[in-house]
Amino acid sequence: MSDETQSTPVEETKNAIRISNVSKVYGTTIALAGVSFEVKPGEIFGLLGPNGAGKTTSIRILKGMINPTSGEAFILGKRISDNLNWAKVHTGYLPEEGSLIGRLTPIELSEFIGGLFGVSAENSRNRSIELFRMFGIFEKKDELIEKLSRGMKQKLSIICSLIHDPDILLMDEPLASLDPSAAKMVKDFIKYLSREKEKTIIISSHRLSLVEDVCDRVAIIHQGVIIADGTPKSIMQDTNTSSLEDAYLAVIPGYKSPIITSEGTVVESIAEDNTHKASEQTELKTDESHH
Repeated sequence: MSDETQSTPVEETKNAIRISNVSKVYGTTIALAGVSFEVKPGEIFGLLGPNGAGKTTSIRILKGMINPTSGEAFILGKRISDNLNWAKVHTGYLPEEGSLIGRLTPIELSEFIGGLFGVSAENSRNRSIELFRMFGIFEKKDELIEKLSRGMKQKLSIICSLIHDPDILLMDEPLASLDPSAAKMVKDFIKYLSREKEKTIIISSHRLSLVEDVCDRVAIIHQGVIIADGTPKSIMQDTNTSSLEDAYLAVIPGYKSPIITSEGTVVESIAEDNTHKASEQTELKTDESHH
């Protein structure tokens, strides 16, 4: 057993995930500025925000792929930076754009990935076949991956993130390239993993309907700062809106609501006045992260 595996837990165990005052800076670019959130065991937590807001950076820090510039991140009671190999074994990661090995077959890839996490070829094969059947790609298990459709590749990427049966699943755009029926199946499967298998799941997505449907709680990130968080219902109540989409647009700066005449002509746009408030929050968090 490695030293990392034997490391003494340094955090509480009531949260499966905890990010505390995390900042990440690339040169002069601030990707995250003092971000903090917690996710309880078995909870589905959504990360929303425009491109470049810091969602993927947060997920990569939790996966141990990159280190924060400051602040701390924990999974299952252990500080990730002190237990990198352990953290990788206990998390599954679905990237937004997976890089599957096209010259392998799905069954070969599943065995390869399972081996990276110490899963035997037999167990990897058995688990992958079960998931192939569930995701409707069993008939393609012996075909080259490069010949699969984009939707089938997305299903395979989800399966690969689950081969080692991780406690925590980090999913970046899980419904990408999926048709409506496959998307519904994946949403139901995510709920099943949380409710029945007690997996803790973080979803980063632009699909607000997905987040509203499956997530217990949500954080909206803008320019590296969390500007709203809570249950989808509480965020809608706070913004006096009836959908998570409307709530999101109410807090994200710069959204312009078009005014259209009866003839269908756009005569003007009204910009929501959230820019100043969000800018102040970013500046405040940035200042705090430097102290």
